[in-house]
Amino acid sequence: MLSKRLSIIYSFIDEGSSVVDVGCDHGYLLIELAKNNKSTNLLGVENKLGPFSTLNKNIKLNKLDGKIKTSLSDGISNVDSSFDTLVIAGMGSDNIVGIIERNKDKLSLFNTIIIDSHTETEKIRRYFVKKYYKISNEKIIKDNKIVYEIIKFVKGKANYSDLEFKYGPIILNNKNDEEFKEIYKERVQYLTKKLENATNEKFKNNLSSEIEEICSILR
Repeated sequence: MLSKRLSIIYSFIDEGSSVVDVGCDHGYLLIELAKNNKSTNLLGVENKLGPFSTLNKNIKLNKLDGKIKTSLSDGISNVDSSFDTLVIAGMGSDNIVGIIERNKDKLSLFNTIIIDSHTETEKIRRYFVKKYYKISNEKIIKDNKIVYEIIKFVKGKANYSDLEFKYGPIILNNKNDEEFKEIYKERVQYLTKKLENATNEKFKNNLSSEIEEICSILR
């Protein structure tokens, strides 16, 4: 079974799409896509021999050798035009941006890009919007006590406010979602404790502003 996080990513993938999963680790997402015939053209990419060996082992264990291709390579350097969907999950924003920047010529191949960045999701939104992608879906969740923001980009132009870049336009539209409210109430509690112990005035002002911003969203 897929984790809660991977289940959201799975749900964001369009039926019949051709998927590249960069940093696919154990290959669970690709295996599920292949088992359900949701995608028939699949490529798992790893740049380290250990995870790459585990990936291939899991594919063989599930008897999916002919359905999932693998590549021991850097990011999207070996991706060809037969793929239309890119998944990059479980990395920081700098790594994700670096993968794209090292192979800018390959970006045009992808109609859909699904990102699960563990840091600086605002930076990720701004980066892909500048590359002429718009946000078609996104979800904030908590899985094993860790908060994730999963974002689906599709080709197209869009304009977003600073608030939408920071929190996500679709996430903000669903701010009455119970999980959203729980995550940001906990964020307010965390920031409030930091504020109580803060001594630097500029830092205190920044914390106060963020607390006020979140509280206004939650109202």
